[in-house]
Amino acid sequence: MITSQSLKQLHSFVVSTHTNKASLASDSDGGKTTHNYYNRLLKQCKKLAQLVAISWLEHENKEAKQIRRIFLDFKNNDFEGQSQTYINMVELLTGQRKDLLEPWFPGDGFGAIFDQEEIKYFLIQVKWDTFEGSLQEIPQPSVKQEGPYFIMTLPYPPKPSAENINLNRVPRAWLTSKVDVNNPQETVSDPFPPVPYLPTTCT
Repeated sequence: MITSQSLKQLHSFVVSTHTNKASLASDSDGGKTTHNYYNRLLKQCKKLAQLVAISWLEHENKEAKQIRRIFLDFKNNDFEGQSQTYINMVELLTGQRKDLLEPWFPGDGFGAIFDQEEIKYFLIQVKWDTFEGSLQEIPQPSVKQEGPYFIMTLPYPPKPSAENINLNRVPRAWLTSKVDVNNPQETVSDPFPPVPYLPTTCT
Protein backbone atom coordinates (compact mmCIF):
# COMPACT_ATOMS: atom_id res chain seq x y z
CA MET A 1 0.00 0.00 0.00
CA ILE A 2 1.29 3.46 -0.87
CA THR A 3 0.41 5.81 1.96
CA SER A 4 0.44 9.60 2.00
CA GLN A 5 3.64 9.40 4.07
CA SER A 6 5.42 7.26 1.48
CA LEU A 7 4.22 9.65 -1.21
CA LYS A 8 5.88 12.54 0.62
CA GLN A 9 9.12 10.55 0.66
CA LEU A 10 8.78 9.82 -3.05
CA HIS A 11 8.17 13.50 -3.73
CA SER A 12 11.32 14.44 -1.81
CA PHE A 13 13.30 11.93 -3.87
CA VAL A 14 11.88 13.17 -7.18
CA VAL A 15 12.49 16.83 -6.36
CA SER A 16 16.04 16.23 -5.09
CA THR A 17 17.06 14.12 -8.09
CA HIS A 18 15.41 16.58 -10.49
CA THR A 19 17.32 19.54 -9.02
CA ASN A 20 20.55 17.56 -9.08
CA LYS A 21 20.44 16.79 -12.79
CA ALA A 22 24.22 16.42 -13.07
CA SER A 23 24.37 13.42 -10.76
CA LEU A 24 21.28 11.92 -12.39
CA ALA A 25 22.79 12.31 -15.86
CA SER A 26 26.07 10.73 -14.76
CA ASP A 27 24.23 7.88 -13.05
CA SER A 28 23.37 4.67 -14.83
CA ASP A 29 20.04 4.34 -16.60
CA GLY A 30 18.71 2.76 -13.38
CA GLY A 31 18.72 6.05 -11.48
CA LYS A 32 17.01 7.89 -14.31
CA THR A 33 14.42 5.14 -14.71
CA THR A 34 13.64 5.16 -10.98
CA HIS A 35 13.26 8.95 -11.01
CA ASN A 36 10.91 8.83 -14.01
CA TYR A 37 8.82 6.02 -12.50
CA TYR A 38 8.30 7.81 -9.17
CA ASN A 39 7.70 11.13 -10.92
CA ARG A 40 4.97 9.52 -13.07
CA LEU A 41 3.43 7.87 -10.00
CA LEU A 42 3.23 11.19 -8.14
CA LYS A 43 1.54 12.83 -11.13
CA GLN A 44 -0.98 10.00 -11.44
CA CYS A 45 -1.83 10.36 -7.75
CA LYS A 46 -2.37 14.10 -8.11
CA LYS A 47 -4.61 13.67 -11.14
CA LEU A 48 -6.79 11.17 -9.29
CA ALA A 49 -7.10 13.58 -6.34
CA GLN A 50 -8.13 16.28 -8.83
CA LEU A 51 -10.79 13.95 -10.26
CA VAL A 52 -12.19 13.25 -6.80
CA ALA A 53 -12.25 16.96 -5.93
CA ILE A 54 -14.07 17.78 -9.16
CA SER A 55 -16.61 15.01 -8.57
CA TRP A 56 -17.36 16.43 -5.12
CA LEU A 57 -18.32 19.74 -6.75
CA GLU A 58 -21.39 18.07 -8.22
CA HIS A 59 -23.53 21.12 -7.44
CA GLU A 60 -21.52 23.14 -9.99
CA ASN A 61 -22.46 21.37 -13.22
CA LYS A 62 -23.67 18.16 -14.83
CA GLU A 63 -20.12 17.08 -15.76
CA ALA A 64 -19.02 16.93 -12.10
CA LYS A 65 -22.20 15.01 -11.29
CA GLN A 66 -21.44 12.49 -14.05
CA ILE A 67 -17.88 11.94 -12.79
CA ARG A 68 -19.27 11.30 -9.30
CA ARG A 69 -21.73 8.79 -10.72
CA ILE A 70 -18.89 6.90 -12.44
CA PHE A 71 -17.23 6.37 -9.05
CA LEU A 72 -20.43 5.67 -7.09
CA ASP A 73 -21.97 3.29 -9.65
CA PHE A 74 -18.77 1.30 -10.19
CA LYS A 75 -19.21 -2.46 -9.76
CA ASN A 76 -16.27 -4.21 -8.14
CA ASN A 77 -15.17 -7.76 -8.99
CA ASP A 78 -15.81 -7.34 -12.71
CA PHE A 79 -12.90 -9.58 -13.66
CA GLU A 80 -13.76 -9.48 -17.35
CA GLY A 81 -14.03 -5.68 -17.40
CA GLN A 82 -17.10 -5.86 -19.62
CA SER A 83 -19.75 -4.05 -17.57
CA GLN A 84 -20.70 -0.51 -18.52
CA THR A 85 -19.55 0.80 -15.14
CA TYR A 86 -16.09 -0.69 -15.73
CA ILE A 87 -15.92 0.70 -19.26
CA ASN A 88 -16.97 4.14 -17.99
CA MET A 89 -14.15 4.11 -15.42
CA VAL A 90 -11.53 3.00 -17.95
CA GLU A 91 -12.64 5.75 -20.34
CA LEU A 92 -12.38 8.34 -17.57
CA LEU A 93 -8.92 7.22 -16.42
CA THR A 94 -7.51 6.97 -19.97
CA GLY A 95 -8.66 10.43 -21.04
CA GLN A 96 -11.45 9.34 -23.36
CA ARG A 97 -14.06 11.35 -21.44
CA LYS A 98 -12.48 14.76 -21.94
CA ASP A 99 -16.00 16.15 -22.37
CA LEU A 100 -16.56 15.64 -18.64
CA LEU A 101 -13.42 17.63 -17.74
CA GLU A 102 -13.87 20.43 -20.28
CA PRO A 103 -15.19 22.97 -17.70
CA TRP A 104 -11.90 22.74 -15.75
CA PHE A 105 -9.47 21.66 -18.48
CA PRO A 106 -10.47 23.17 -21.84
CA GLY A 107 -9.22 21.50 -25.00
CA ASP A 108 -8.31 18.14 -23.45
CA GLY A 109 -6.06 19.84 -20.90
CA PHE A 110 -6.53 17.09 -18.33
CA GLY A 111 -5.21 14.31 -20.56
CA ALA A 112 -4.99 10.74 -19.27
CA ILE A 113 -3.96 9.23 -15.97
CA PHE A 114 -3.12 5.87 -17.56
CA ASP A 115 -2.45 5.14 -21.22
CA GLN A 116 -4.43 2.57 -23.19
CA GLU A 117 -1.85 -0.22 -22.83
CA GLU A 118 -0.97 0.50 -19.20
CA ILE A 119 -4.58 0.23 -18.01
CA LYS A 120 -4.74 -3.38 -19.27
CA TYR A 121 -2.22 -4.40 -16.59
CA PHE A 122 -4.75 -3.60 -13.86
CA LEU A 123 -8.03 -4.92 -12.57
CA ILE A 124 -9.71 -1.78 -11.21
CA GLN A 125 -11.51 -1.75 -7.87
CA VAL A 126 -13.02 1.17 -5.94
CA LYS A 127 -13.13 1.43 -2.14
CA TRP A 128 -15.54 3.89 -0.60
CA ASP A 129 -14.20 3.72 2.97
CA THR A 130 -10.53 4.63 2.61
CA PHE A 131 -8.20 7.49 1.73
CA GLU A 132 -5.37 5.16 0.70
CA GLY A 133 -5.15 3.23 -2.53
CA SER A 134 -3.41 -0.09 -2.99
CA LEU A 135 -1.76 -2.20 -5.65
CA GLN A 136 -1.83 -5.96 -5.25
CA GLU A 137 -0.24 -8.51 -7.54
CA ILE A 138 -2.52 -11.19 -8.98
CA PRO A 139 -0.74 -14.55 -8.62
CA GLN A 140 -0.44 -16.41 -11.92
CA PRO A 141 1.16 -19.81 -11.36
CA SER A 142 0.98 -20.80 -15.02
CA VAL A 143 3.90 -20.22 -17.37
CA LYS A 144 1.79 -18.22 -19.83
CA GLN A 145 0.79 -15.14 -17.87
CA GLU A 146 -1.85 -12.75 -19.14
CA GLY A 147 -3.11 -9.41 -17.91
CA PRO A 148 -4.42 -8.03 -15.72
CA TYR A 149 -1.40 -8.51 -13.45
CA PHE A 150 -2.42 -6.25 -10.55
CA ILE A 151 -5.53 -5.24 -8.62
CA MET A 152 -5.53 -1.45 -8.47
CA THR A 153 -7.78 -0.12 -5.72
CA LEU A 154 -8.84 3.49 -6.14
CA PRO A 155 -9.90 5.34 -2.97
CA TYR A 156 -13.18 7.22 -3.16
CA PRO A 157 -14.00 8.18 0.43
CA PRO A 158 -17.33 9.76 1.43
CA LYS A 159 -17.81 13.35 0.41
CA PRO A 160 -17.28 15.55 3.48
CA SER A 161 -20.21 17.48 4.86
CA ALA A 162 -20.41 21.25 4.58
CA GLU A 163 -19.73 21.50 8.32
CA ASN A 164 -16.38 19.74 7.89
CA ILE A 165 -15.09 21.52 4.81
CA ASN A 166 -16.20 24.09 2.28
CA LEU A 167 -15.33 22.46 -1.02
CA ASN A 168 -15.71 25.76 -2.81
CA ARG A 169 -12.49 26.78 -1.07
CA VAL A 170 -10.42 24.15 -2.88
CA PRO A 171 -7.90 26.42 -4.65
CA ARG A 172 -8.73 26.56 -8.35
CA ALA A 173 -5.03 26.93 -9.16
CA TRP A 174 -4.43 23.44 -7.71
CA LEU A 175 -7.67 21.97 -9.01
CA THR A 176 -7.06 23.06 -12.61
CA SER A 177 -3.25 22.77 -12.78
CA LYS A 178 -2.23 20.68 -15.77
CA VAL A 179 -0.13 17.58 -15.20
CA ASP A 180 1.41 15.59 -18.05
CA VAL A 181 2.17 12.07 -16.80
CA ASN A 182 4.09 11.27 -19.98
CA ASN A 183 6.58 14.13 -19.72
CA PRO A 184 9.55 12.96 -17.60
CA GLN A 185 11.02 16.50 -17.68
CA GLU A 186 8.02 17.88 -15.80
CA THR A 187 8.16 17.50 -12.03
CA VAL A 188 4.92 18.12 -10.19
CA SER A 189 5.48 20.77 -7.53
CA ASP A 190 2.22 20.37 -5.59
CA PRO A 191 1.13 16.72 -5.65
CA PHE A 192 -0.75 16.89 -2.37
CA PRO A 193 -4.34 18.11 -1.99
CA PRO A 194 -4.52 21.51 -0.29
CA VAL A 195 -7.49 20.50 1.86
CA PRO A 196 -8.14 17.50 4.12
CA TYR A 197 -10.48 14.64 3.13
CA LEU A 198 -9.15 14.31 -0.42
CA PRO A 199 -7.39 10.99 -1.00
CA THR A 200 -3.67 11.37 -1.59
CA THR A 201 -2.98 8.12 -3.42
CA CYS A 202 -4.25 6.29 -6.44
CA THR A 203 -2.28 3.04 -6.20
